Amino acid sequence: MNHLALPLKITICWELLTITLLVILMIAVIICDFEQSAGNQQIKFSVGSSETIRNPLHSSLLAINEDRVHEIKYKLMLLATQHKNNCRKFSSKYLNNKEDNIDNLKPINVYNNFKESRSLILKQEKDKLGIYCLVNNVNKHTYIGSSIHLANRMKNYLNPAFLKSKQNINMPITKALLKYDTHNFSLWILEYVDINDISIRETYYITSVMPYYNVLKQGYSSLGYVHTEETKKLLSELAKNRVHSFETKSLIARRLTGENNPFYNKSHSIESKRRIMEARSAYSVYVYDSYKHLLVIFPSVLSLSKLIKCNHSTLVEVIKDNKLFRGEWYMSNIPHNIEDTPVIKDIYSEECKKLIEAFNNNSHIKKAIFVYDIDMNFINKYNGVMAAARSLNFSHEAIKKKALAKEVYNNYYFSYERIDNSNNILVKK
Repeated sequence: MNHLALPLKITICWELLTITLLVILMIAVIICDFEQSAGNQQIKFSVGSSETIRNPLHSSLLAINEDRVHEIKYKLMLLATQHKNNCRKFSSKYLNNKEDNIDNLKPINVYNNFKESRSLILKQEKDKLGIYCLVNNVNKHTYIGSSIHLANRMKNYLNPAFLKSKQNINMPITKALLKYDTHNFSLWILEYVDINDISIRETYYITSVMPYYNVLKQGYSSLGYVHTEETKKLLSELAKNRVHSFETKSLIARRLTGENNPFYNKSHSIESKRRIMEARSAYSVYVYDSYKHLLVIFPSVLSLSKLIKCNHSTLVEVIKDNKLFRGEWYMSNIPHNIEDTPVIKDIYSEECKKLIEAFNNNSHIKKAIFVYDIDMNFINKYNGVMAAARSLNFSHEAIKKKALAKEVYNNYYFSYERIDNSNNILVKK
């Protein structure tokens, strides 16, 4: 139907003009008939006679007018019939033109089978923004769209639950994807664009191709739109008071069960399971001091983060990167040595409370610096690079640079980790 936008306007205008002319002439005919029946017959009464005499001149004029009106009516009816037939031919011509103007398109990526190329699409189009074209391989109809996350958009198109959702089911492209199935579509990536030009380039392709499945004839994006405070408050209140009925809950559950579930007939990889475990903190935390002595074992990251007043994600990063935490402790989700036994065996004991207090007292330390002489003898530990610079009267930039490079500076050796004096190596997990 998108191809008939301009022709339909012309057709409607012609039909309105024809109807207007017909109405005007019908009114003229009615007036003429009324005049003829009401007053245009001149009746002449003769005394002693009941004969009615017409005016011959007027009767001839009426006959001429009546013939003329019938002739005009016949011609208009003939014209209307011809116009109607022409409109049918005109509409049929465009309806039968099933292919969109895609011959001049030069896509940079083509996936001939949309369904089977799912994994490749999600891999190659990850974190990319641009213009895409969905081509129906059966009838060559197309849809032009844009997205700032191409991989996510394609994942939605390949999800039957998304296509059948209430807000999407009436879109022409979703109806086509459900009717012909996604394996009968091809995906063309037309170009990758800057976020500021995405609507302009989408409009260009839409006007060039005239895609059959596009409802709007120009690119549209709500990117960058910010709701007013009043709208935000209203949306918040609506969300708070929204309660799904039992029927709605049942429909939602039905949409996400069985084959409609995006994770249907799939399983998590080992890497995914590890990430899920990390996110849920479903592992123990082994706490070591800077000398690599096992101090205590906490049941989870969450339990430890609450005790030492630290963000959960921060502790996860410390464990992942094996960083020295608050200048004195290492943390790990696996033991450094399987034979190690913790110094503190009960996390509810007085010793553990003292350790937690020490954690909290060092909360201001982000990155401690250890200072050694040229023979690797320990001199001092400072709470940070700035504290060491003030005490030794050195430039903090120089200390930072030499600590990262692990080089001697003015007969001093600076390190972000404690050094084992026995064999001059960094004490690491």
